[in-house]
Amino acid sequence: MAISIDLSGRACVVVGGGGGGIGTAMAEAAAEAGADLGVVTNVADHAADTARRVGDAGRRCATAVADATDEDALVEALARISADLGPVRHLVNVVGGNLAEDWFRAAEFDMDAFDRVVARNLRYAVVSCREVARGLLAAGMPGSIVNISSIAARGTPLLAAYGAAKAGLESFSRTMAMEWGPRGIRVNLVAPGTIKTPRAGQDDMEEAARAIPLRRRGEARDIADAAMFLLSDLSGYVTGQTLVVDGGSSLGHPGGDELPVFVTNPAIRARFGR
Repeated sequence: MAISIDLSGRACVVVGGGGGGIGTAMAEAAAEAGADLGVVTNVADHAADTARRVGDAGRRCATAVADATDEDALVEALARISADLGPVRHLVNVVGGNLAEDWFRAAEFDMDAFDRVVARNLRYAVVSCREVARGLLAAGMPGSIVNISSIAARGTPLLAAYGAAKAGLESFSRTMAMEWGPRGIRVNLVAPGTIKTPRAGQDDMEEAARAIPLRRRGEARDIADAAMFLLSDLSGYVTGQTLVVDGGSSLGHPGGDELPVFVTNPAIRARFGR
């Protein structure tokens, strides 16, 4: 029996669904799975591009150009999409990241930057999850939500605020999973490692692949495929979980024949050729 991702006849909203990166891949994957798409992005050209891609897959696409960090604008955008597509069954929150001006050592952190990072990676997601869940609860319908976290939630130098925001997103998502689970609403997360995107760089940082057991940086579609599994009924008994999609980099070892850094005994290193 064939197993496939099937979101046929359901509306799925991607907040941050444009720009040629993870959000675009997410919208394309959901459309290929049969969903009608709602896309929120702050760039009109990105909205038009994603709508074209979704249309090419034979699905409807309702777009809203809005700043996701503006609560009123985001609430209005989600309401317009729901009015156009009908009840929203699925939500993916992709907006996030750490802009160049928001990198700081922890001892030097600028609190305005901290607030920007939290707004971009946590606060808006709380708003969008709340709005979609309210619609599902009022209609008595099941649904599923996927929030995009990061392996930086475990702590990463120079990314103190970003990691803290993503850790907060993971915690808030687990609480939503507990509160809404009895009503059939699942909430999960995907935590990417280093991914090739227009913003992060498509071809630079290839040296990073040497520290990854699978020996490659991730593609946007790797993240989208993981999210589609968590959105779909294939993961119907999964909620409150973070699926790490990082090629094994968070295992703490590059894989292959490399010795762990803690092996310092010369005899052992000589025995294994290092």
